[in-house]
Amino acid sequence: MRWHQHLFWRIFTTVWLVSMLGILVSLALYLMLSDPEDRRDAQIDRATYVAERVVNAYEKYEKPNLNRGHHPPIWIYDSQGLQIFGSSRPPPKDSIRLQVSSDTGAKYQVYLRLILESLALDRLVGFMLSVQAVWVLAISLFSSLLLAWLIVRPINALRRHVRVLYDDQNLSHRAEGRLSQRTDELGELAREFNQMADYVERTLGDQETLLRDVSHELRAPLARLRAASGLAEQRWGEDQKVLQRIAKECDQLERLITELLALSREGAASRGERIELSPMLSSLVEDARLIGPDHHIGLQIRLPAGLLTYQEPLSRILANLLGNAINHTPADTRIE
Repeated sequence: MRWHQHLFWRIFTTVWLVSMLGILVSLALYLMLSDPEDRRDAQIDRATYVAERVVNAYEKYEKPNLNRGHHPPIWIYDSQGLQIFGSSRPPPKDSIRLQVSSDTGAKYQVYLRLILESLALDRLVGFMLSVQAVWVLAISLFSSLLLAWLIVRPINALRRHVRVLYDDQNLSHRAEGRLSQRTDELGELAREFNQMADYVERTLGDQETLLRDVSHELRAPLARLRAASGLAEQRWGEDQKVLQRIAKECDQLERLITELLALSREGAASRGERIELSPMLSSLVEDARLIGPDHHIGLQIRLPAGLLTYQEPLSRILANLLGNAINHTPADTRIE
């Protein structure tokens, strides 16, 4: 999982970006909807401040320290009408005329071209570069991190409990401590997880008990069936096909019971083995012909002779398929 796919970073990024966007939109609306007269006075005050810095630097034969591109469009003339600051083009006719004094008391004429449309944007940019903006950004960043941590931390704790159940196969493990004692939705989730684990543990325990009991109970009638088959062989001989069929079915039941016992103890099937398909399929077809003598069953093998698989489950699957084909088709149907 990549870093941007983690729930922590998604929550943090979403909360932080939404909070910052809300702050910027609110500030922009405030600036855009503010009174034009207030914006005009603010621009005049800014122009006056810049002009005073320019004339004081001019009298000291210094270069004024101004941020390039961040001062209002002004033209400054001394008492003799000589331009000391501003563009080479003359000021527009609709410019505002101001008068400023230097530290020495000299008078200077200042012409200001108002740009009320860009004032709101200038103030917005100024806010973004101010200490207040950095403080708001830091608070939003910290609150987003705290919120994401408070949500993701208990989820990760519950995830570790799930991994213990799966990796260690410890079905008795539960989410305990402060996680299960929380009074919010995450606490409810932890308690419901414990209820689910209880149900799974009880269900699997009951299943193992049932498989073990059924396996043991089946051995008694199977033993009696084998004894009866042995007595019948002594009376009619071992060459009787019916007795051979009974002995074969007894062996099949014995293998099924053995698999049930192994499943109840280990919870897993035996390992796969390499088997020959032709003898197994031929035996299944022979059994199917006994069940459905009115059907025509043909066998054609187009698979490799040897196959690594689970023999008993595969045999039962194919036997069920053949039984369904016989039971759900009319007589004289050909089954291949």
